[in-house]
Amino acid sequence: MNLFFRLLRIMLSAWFSKTRTHILDVHTIRSAVWLGDHDPMGHMTNSRYASFTDLGIMNFMGRTGTLKAFRARGWVPIIQHEALTYFHSMKFPQKFELQTRMVGWDGTYMCFRHTFVCKGRTVASSRMIARLKGRGKERVTADMALEALGMPMESPPLEKPFLDAIADLRAERGSHA
Repeated sequence: MNLFFRLLRIMLSAWFSKTRTHILDVHTIRSAVWLGDHDPMGHMTNSRYASFTDLGIMNFMGRTGTLKAFRARGWVPIIQHEALTYFHSMKFPQKFELQTRMVGWDGTYMCFRHTFVCKGRTVASSRMIARLKGRGKERVTADMALEALGMPMESPPLEKPFLDAIADLRAERGSHA
């Protein structure tokens, strides 16, 4: 995590928030491109987008209460897959929003969409798939996570790119078993 001060601001804000949000809500953080976010070409470097999606997940976990619930059980979130698509570049001192939303789950996989928005237009988006690692060899399913949060429910339908990525992850895990 190379955005320490931004992480601190986001986590303190989430920690001291009086209201918890639902896991299917859109969770937004606002930021700006800093000089240190640039690459030699003069725009925000592609690795910084991935770092911001980490911040989006931490904001999601802090505001929904999942961070506390998962830590109490010894569960650790692991990013399994992320695909970023860039539409427009961002430069210093451009302001933007990162909108993070859980879009569904399948077995042990939880799917998120991150959307970077600047002046009302999408500049980049990310599809992220994560799972929870339990203590030892404990297999943690999304249903177990939802039960721990007191919100058992069915997943919204997942889009084909998420389903294809999950199938690839399962195939890859099977080949390494």
